[in-house]
Amino acid sequence: MYYLLLIVLYPVALLPLRVLYVLSDLICFFLYHVVQYRRAVVLDNLYHAFPEKSEQEIRVICKKFYHSFCDQWIETLKLLAISDSTLTNRFTANWEVLEALRKEGKNAYVFLGHTFNWEWANVVSQMNIQQQMAGVYLPLANGAFDRLLLKLRKRGNGMMISMTNKKSGFAELAKTHYVLGLIADQNPSNLNNVLWADFMHREAPFFVGSAHMAIKAKAAIVLSQIKKLKRGVYRLEMQLLTNDASTMNAEDIVRTYVAHLEKQIKTQPENYMWTHRRWKHQRTTEQ
Repeated sequence: MYYLLLIVLYPVALLPLRVLYVLSDLICFFLYHVVQYRRAVVLDNLYHAFPEKSEQEIRVICKKFYHSFCDQWIETLKLLAISDSTLTNRFTANWEVLEALRKEGKNAYVFLGHTFNWEWANVVSQMNIQQQMAGVYLPLANGAFDRLLLKLRKRGNGMMISMTNKKSGFAELAKTHYVLGLIADQNPSNLNNVLWADFMHREAPFFVGSAHMAIKAKAAIVLSQIKKLKRGVYRLEMQLLTNDASTMNAEDIVRTYVAHLEKQIKTQPENYMWTHRRWKHQRTTEQ
């Protein structure tokens, strides 16, 4: 099945981006107007996140989101064929932040959110830093698609650590000088060890384990945001929160990250993953 996917998808990935964006527009029309894929969820999330906006403004953001959402996956498919030079020209960053930490001999935890295009951010980071780039992922239920996505994510010789085998993965990572990229707004399934924080006008649970790991490692913490400059062109902006996480407590790290992510979302709301049921959990009296 995996090789069949490659046979089918690789010729598509060879198409120029301008052609692929036409395909993206067609998929967007189908998802938004025909099947209305999670449209009720997206609108509900937007209404709660932006209570000050009018119905018309929310609808505009919603439509723009579906375009960005479809572009995200078309661009991810393009990773099968896009050249390194084209990718690095289309996705720039202030890499000097991570280079300065390398020279200091510091490992780094880079916190970001589900903002488009995080898949390009992962791969282009692997190409532009000297440290070992690593990420954490949850394997897909479909083995063929999981293998394909893992191939794309490791294109630049990055290291991917499975959530199902974290212990050995992090033990291997600790042997190197590394940068660990973390999409830290994942929705926790286990609410026993989370921090509840105000996020876009509603409470949501956030993992604190990553902050504790950074503290234990005395690693640097870098807050990042992805800005979409135009279609297919992005800028990753990073800022150093601390070069030693052990000087902070985990709760402060997470709350600072949440505030940073909120600011980014408000700047480009259409570039956030609104299809997630990010606020489906509610705190109980025991929590």
